[in-house]
Amino acid sequence: MPRHHLLPLPFGPADLDLAPDLLPALHHDGAWSSGYRQIIRYLVSNSLCRDLDADLDARQQADTVAYSTYLAAHAAPLIDLSLYVSAANWAAVTRPAYSALLPFPLTWTMPTLIRADAIKRVEHMGLAELDTDFDPNGGLHLSTGRDALPESFRRHLPASRGRRTVREEMMPEQAVAIRLFGLAEDCLAVLNALMREGKSDEKHPRFFTTTPVSSLDCLAWSYLALMVKPQVPRSFLRDWLQTETPRLSNFVDDMMPSDLPWAASAQTTFLGTSARTLDTVLRHAPGIGDWYAGEMRQRAENGTKVLDRRALMLFMGCVVTGVAIGYGLCVYKSLQPFGARAQLWKAQQRGSGLSRYGELGAMLSSAMGAYGSRPMSPALPATGRLVETDSEVE
Repeated sequence: MPRHHLLPLPFGPADLDLAPDLLPALHHDGAWSSGYRQIIRYLVSNSLCRDLDADLDARQQADTVAYSTYLAAHAAPLIDLSLYVSAANWAAVTRPAYSALLPFPLTWTMPTLIRADAIKRVEHMGLAELDTDFDPNGGLHLSTGRDALPESFRRHLPASRGRRTVREEMMPEQAVAIRLFGLAEDCLAVLNALMREGKSDEKHPRFFTTTPVSSLDCLAWSYLALMVKPQVPRSFLRDWLQTETPRLSNFVDDMMPSDLPWAASAQTTFLGTSARTLDTVLRHAPGIGDWYAGEMRQRAENGTKVLDRRALMLFMGCVVTGVAIGYGLCVYKSLQPFGARAQLWKAQQRGSGLSRYGELGAMLSSAMGAYGSRPMSPALPATGRLVETDSEVE
């Protein structure tokens, strides 16, 4: 494909409103194409690139479609386990990569939501122990007691008196290593067998010898590169590939493309970042997230740039509701505590201090001399109210 035809561009908030839920997605001339096969079909039909599978026979084209579906079903969960579910790999590689790409404060919202989605996609596989050290959602641990604590905390705990089993001595990833290698073998051994049947050159391995590069080669490289190239501390996928299927490892190195012609991203502003953060929070808010995403997609498809009548009425309703709730809170705070006893008192304006105690007080007052009480300021109220309240002093 000519380098000037298509450029990889970063997504913006407006793009996400129109983008389909299935990735990868291609946006060209106002039209979206989602899914790998659909994108290839669109590019070929619009003469944006040549058909990489034109020289394949019917059987090879059928294998291309079948193995593309197989990769999406079996290789994608392996990448989720390696880059997202594994706590060590997430903290060392994946999370810093997102932090380098996203502006603040999206670095605190987007990565955790993306990881939560990846955990849900592989939750049925029963490998939650990979997430023992760091789990923002909770409730996904398979272990209990001491093993449920983060690894950084377990190091400082005293050793138990009882004899620990081999499984208890293992790291979380080591405890499920047998199953991980089994999953990797089930997926990657099939690809290795197909490449072996192609009888391609060992230095330039390909799935089919009738074409230099097929669409299956491109798709397989995108999955295998994420298994081999990231320098993760728990590299069970890279170790298995290099040990058991060196042909696939050489295939990744030989297919490594040159730098893509990335277009310069637009300068981010504080207002744009704040709007993106609010958009992310609303999309994942319980109860209103799905409705908000559908509303924004409909507005983007209709080309609505300003507030229409429906959105304006909704906005005014939210404003009126907020004002009413705020006024009610102010009135509630101005009321006295409910159920407290009130006492009325009146300030005494005349008379000495001892005369109030009857005749004895009058005798003492005359003997000690006249005593005049300090006059009260006319600005002070003559009456008042005492309210009993409960308080605690620590």
